Amino acid sequence: MILKICGSEWDNASRDKRELSACRELGQQVMVLAKGKPEDRGRVDEVDGFEVRRYSTRPLGNRFPSAINQVVSLFCWASYTRRELKPQIISGHDLIGLSIGWLSNIGRKDKAKLIYDSHEFELGRNADRNKLQVFLIKYLERFLIKRCAFSIMVNDSIADEVQKIHKLKQRPIVVRSTPEKWTVDPEETKKKRRELLDRFTDSRVEHIMMFHGNLGNGNGLEMTVPTLQKFKDIGIVLMGAQGSKELVQKIQKKSKEAGVEGRLLIIPPVDITELWKYSGAADVEMMAIEPVSKSYYYSLPNKLFESIQSETPVIASDLPEMKRIVEGYRIGLLCSPGDADDFCACLGRLLFDDEFYYSCKKNMIPAKNALCWEKEKLVLQKAYLNLLEN
Repeated sequence: MILKICGSEWDNASRDKRELSACRELGQQVMVLAKGKPEDRGRVDEVDGFEVRRYSTRPLGNRFPSAINQVVSLFCWASYTRRELKPQIISGHDLIGLSIGWLSNIGRKDKAKLIYDSHEFELGRNADRNKLQVFLIKYLERFLIKRCAFSIMVNDSIADEVQKIHKLKQRPIVVRSTPEKWTVDPEETKKKRRELLDRFTDSRVEHIMMFHGNLGNGNGLEMTVPTLQKFKDIGIVLMGAQGSKELVQKIQKKSKEAGVEGRLLIIPPVDITELWKYSGAADVEMMAIEPVSKSYYYSLPNKLFESIQSETPVIASDLPEMKRIVEGYRIGLLCSPGDADDFCACLGRLLFDDEFYYSCKKNMIPAKNALCWEKEKLVLQKAYLNLLEN
């Protein structure tokens, strides 16, 4: 049995679901251990066809500080895994999940094989860590990763960096966060486009630019108001969870002060099964990510692959991994991070150079055929087959 340990909510873990589905295709039983409510001690849920065991991250209750609860919960989760679940393979969703997996092996004769499934560059995360914390995390990751059967990174730059930092003989395998191949219905995207246009209160909107994802810092959302000021017939849709309500309020305030609020639409996220309709309704997708940390510098966001599957050209920051995709498949333009003038120049070319724009649209077809989960999962399945055979 393969157990995925995820110390956070698992309901929206689309990448994990795809990975476990790939394992199930190999004939393996799969299970998830994820965060639950304070009273949960192994409560069983079914989420999208997966058995999910819920366990609290506050086993001592609210009387004790969060930090103490978190430390104690590591050992509670590990004990529950060892006593009740006894998996043959444990995939840690992140460093915490991997730590629980390693702890659960203590005292087991038939130790589970460990896999480190790092969803981002752990040592380069945009987190408020002091030097001591970074030092401890570095050596914890090094200790654990060398005890894994293999590790998984989300792109080549991170895999190379992790191998170099920890002096690994075996390079982590790379499994990018690509969605399954989407079929785009032009009539549905036209219908959604009309709906979005009707929601703008400024009737001058002819073109739609969209950002979908976390509405938080580091995603270049500050480009919104300068772009609306530059182009009078463009509407911008910001769709996603408000990771920073302060930033969203700031953008709303500035748009009102600039008199462009009628061409700004902020809407909540939609289900992944509906995303192609929204993204496909836009003329351009923006992903002006800022390199506020090394994790952001090496980012290869899900939204890039989702835009490709929606067949919508992109403007992305000139950062290594995004550059590899955007230039390699010629599906959009790159801009200097944080440079509003450069961003607007890219947008102007995409919207008003018809020949170039439609060449990007045409190039989306080979890109979406190559950059889909049906292709990406083969790397993961090969690694699991080698592990199962040994």
